Amino acid sequence: MTDPTPTEATPADRRERFEADLAEIQVKTGAAASEPRMILLGWVLMVAGIVLAVAAFIASGSQSDSRDVISSVILGLAGVGVTVMGAAVFLRYSLGRFLRAWMLRLVYEQQQQRP
Repeated sequence: MTDPTPTEATPADRRERFEADLAEIQVKTGAAASEPRMILLGWVLMVAGIVLAVAAFIASGSQSDSRDVISSVILGLAGVGVTVMGAAVFLRYSLGRFLRAWMLRLVYEQQQQRP
C-alpha cells in the first residue's frame, strides 16, 4: 500500500473539502424540508396497506356468504392499492433526496475540474 502523495487527495480529504464548500455555499433547499415526513408517510401507508390486506384475507376465511367474501376481497385489493401508493411516495422522496445529492456532487466536481 502506498502513501498518498501531497498532490493526491484521499477520499476522506475530498469529502471534508466537499462538505466545507457546501457549508460555504449555504445551499437553500426549502422543498427538501418535508422529505422526511413524506418518507415516513410512505412507510406508514405501506404498513397500513399490508395490515389491511392481511386482515381482509383472514376475515374472508371465516365468511360463508359469497357477497361477504367479495366485499373482503375488495377491501384486500384496497389494501394492496394503499401499499402500492405508499411505495410510490416512499420511492419518489427517497430517490429525490439521493438524486439531488448526486447532482450537487456532480456539479461540484465539474466546477473543480475547470481551470
